[in-house]
Amino acid sequence: MDQALHSRCERFLANRDTLRKAFPWENPYLHAVCAGILTQKNQTAEVDRLHDCRDLLRARTGFFSNFRGIAQEAMITLLSLEPAPQEKLDQGLRLYDALKDHFRPSQYLPLAALLLADQVEERQYGAFAARTRAIYNGMKEAHCFLTGVEDSVFAALLALSPRPVEELIAETEACYDRLKHRPFGTGQFTQTLSHVLALGEGSAQEKCDRTLALYDALKDRGRKYSTGHELGTLGLLTLVPGEVEALAEEVVEVDHFLSQQKGYGLMGVGKAQRLMHGVMLTAGYILDQNQAVLGAAAVSTTVSLIVAQEVALFTVVAAGSAAGIAASSTGQE
Repeated sequence: MDQALHSRCERFLANRDTLRKAFPWENPYLHAVCAGILTQKNQTAEVDRLHDCRDLLRARTGFFSNFRGIAQEAMITLLSLEPAPQEKLDQGLRLYDALKDHFRPSQYLPLAALLLADQVEERQYGAFAARTRAIYNGMKEAHCFLTGVEDSVFAALLALSPRPVEELIAETEACYDRLKHRPFGTGQFTQTLSHVLALGEGSAQEKCDRTLALYDALKDRGRKYSTGHELGTLGLLTLVPGEVEALAEEVVEVDHFLSQQKGYGLMGVGKAQRLMHGVMLTAGYILDQNQAVLGAAAVSTTVSLIVAQEVALFTVVAAGSAAGIAASSTGQE
């Protein structure tokens, strides 16, 4: 492992430990995901700033607000990255109001609103929300029983693309159909992976073949990637530039390093989550080294940066990374 990647891993661990200290009662799986977001931004977590942003969130939202639901720590972390967190939160609240005109209120809509509020012109919030709903309806029509409230986040992310709604839905379906047999099977997590892959350019066949090649390369190295809620994050590695075998080697090196660190032992995070963290860190590192390449290869520069910084958050929070997250929500009509 080169020094730059090693330093990134160390920053990630330090950020995770700071988040544990700042939010000892929050979902422990989210600590690592939020640490990954901070690390991708080359930021170091600060307890006082995190607490200031928590207090801001509490001051601007009610006790029963969906902004204070399952993804609260994630939203606090995102606010802590902003030079003007109050302005960012106000933007998120306004986009959330627009989304509520098309969706039932849920604990996932605030995540989409806060992440994307400054990626959309405010005068376009209404049109963006309507486009998000149209994409969501396409998801629901294709997979009535698999599509739930968590997919509103992916619908919003896909809505940033200038591509027609029908084309985006066809792309996700083509990916799903190609991935649903070996080795992932039919289900929610394969659908999540197909949503992630739809963010990138190239044919569904090319992206799915690359995903399967990465899965096999990791398996050949003794790292069988989970086909559970971690699966969507594998799509992030698919979308970054680089040879499959070289990417797999990087992931294995990071995974080995993490396996020797506190929090990843017998009583800590399991192998599946640890390998997901390895993929998240490796992909972020590669993206940093190849931003220009990714910008040309992704749907747009804006979307590529969002993929680089937040896709792990989407896949883990939205898919339900720990027992009880998914159980707190119901299906959406």
